[in-house]
Amino acid sequence: MTETYPSDSELLNLQSDSETGVEYIPTGTAPYYLHFRRLLYRLLLAARRANDLRVYDEGGLDVGVKAGKFWLGAELISYAGSTGNALAPNKAGIYIYLDAQGTLVMNEYGGFPSMAIMPHIRLAVASTSGADILSITDCRIGHNFLVPHASGAVCRSMEAHITDDTLMAGESGSVHTNLGATGAVVLALPIMPPAGTEFTFAVQTPYALGVDPGPNAIIRDDTGQPMARHRWASTVGACLTLVADSYGDWVPVAKYGTWGQEA
Repeated sequence: MTETYPSDSELLNLQSDSETGVEYIPTGTAPYYLHFRRLLYRLLLAARRANDLRVYDEGGLDVGVKAGKFWLGAELISYAGSTGNALAPNKAGIYIYLDAQGTLVMNEYGGFPSMAIMPHIRLAVASTSGADILSITDCRIGHNFLVPHASGAVCRSMEAHITDDTLMAGESGSVHTNLGATGAVVLALPIMPPAGTEFTFAVQTPYALGVDPGPNAIIRDDTGQPMARHRWASTVGACLTLVADSYGDWVPVAKYGTWGQEA
């Protein structure tokens, strides 16, 4: 159904909007143009942040992107804005986004990349025909909102494993335990994941929980660094957090309890 307005009498009696500070122009006000400019001034102030990182049509195949900022973890990334960005012709979908470093990407045609594998800010989807832009669909929605966990941090996913399993890079940031296992469990890490991929392992049942780096990778900790040797612990409470480096190896950033090395 169509959204309705307040009644005419209610509208005529409105003085201002308490959230934005926008003032309604009283009936019969003179000079009207001055009050209209005041209204526009307040409206533009209220809408200013909605313009951040907006993709707009410049004519032909060119688009501009307004300046804006976004957070990557604890780092504030700034994008200065740009103009004259030429889109490819005859594309049903051009997925426009900023990568984690704030670089504009406009050559994705099959869809946005996985957020878990390649963190990015989705800006718009454009379609082109010949030398013209047919449409630009805004995709910025959701980037200003984050659902926090009750503790105030982002809620991580957790998985309990009772048998051996292979983890995927798209599961980065998750926690893995052996809760419910009745024997040893070995979890294989993904091969050559993107740098920064992170997993946490926690022993919750008194059986060995092993972490396998893969055939050509190393877990770089103080127990030794031979190729393809997994780490394991069996004491409840032991935990280990590993982060992938740019060479496909794994760096421990947190460790508690005794973690042995595969013989």
